[in-house]
Amino acid sequence: MSKSLIYRQNWSAAGATYGRTNRVGRRSIDGLTSAPFALDFAFRSHGRTVVERCGRIEERPIRALTGGAVGVEPVLFLETDGPSEFVEVRPASWLRNEVVEDLRAAEVAEHERVWNSPDPALFALAVRVRADALGGPQLGALELEQLIRNALSRSLEAVGARLRPKAVRGLDARRLDRVTEFVDAHLDGDLRLSALADVAAVSRHHFARMFSLATGLTPHAFVAARRMERAAEAIRTGRSIAQAAASVGYAPGHRFRAAFAAQFARAPNRYAQMVRRSVGRAV
Repeated sequence: MSKSLIYRQNWSAAGATYGRTNRVGRRSIDGLTSAPFALDFAFRSHGRTVVERCGRIEERPIRALTGGAVGVEPVLFLETDGPSEFVEVRPASWLRNEVVEDLRAAEVAEHERVWNSPDPALFALAVRVRADALGGPQLGALELEQLIRNALSRSLEAVGARLRPKAVRGLDARRLDRVTEFVDAHLDGDLRLSALADVAAVSRHHFARMFSLATGLTPHAFVAARRMERAAEAIRTGRSIAQAAASVGYAPGHRFRAAFAAQFARAPNRYAQMVRRSVGRAV
């Protein structure tokens, strides 16, 4: 990362923050506080993160591409052990209240913090907020609202809420997790919709709609986002652009550059230069 960046945006349905920081140590995130019931997502892993919650100091690791709901008490981030990249979404109270009502989840609405959850719906929300922040495809209010409803529903399911039966509904948590694991295991191959439907054990005719209802992204967009996350991680660990492209089933060239730029608003070679400058300063 070439420099720290904090991007904030507000819509009627939510406020959002995308951030990346290079500094390490005490107050490395400038005292960033996660608001109650916000949805947080980490793009990078940390072996050690120090936070303050309910007047207590807590220390715990954070896994890459995971997140969760903050809970009733705000969380103040104090320290990290390396560069950070994150998204926080703060749903409007009316939107959260509607989701709680739809799920009949009043008994679990004021829950404790949920964290380190590899949730596909939260991933879908985070990558769209980041793309908007970096100058990629603009995130519209209706798309954002749908993404938030899906992520909120999943976060409330994690603390005990149950979706109402519907004639056509999204994939349940168990099936969605199976599909995500299958996608991540085959990012360098030819992923077909029929194979994903078979993994989810649902009709191939209904799979795409059920997947989109659960995550807010089409299966194609979701797979593309997971591939580019894997490619970016390969570049950060020192692999060449050709190796990064091959790790996700691409030949180095225009198609890979275009797909990468759609996620990170910069070509792979510019991203690699940014990573090298960041590593040089750290040394």
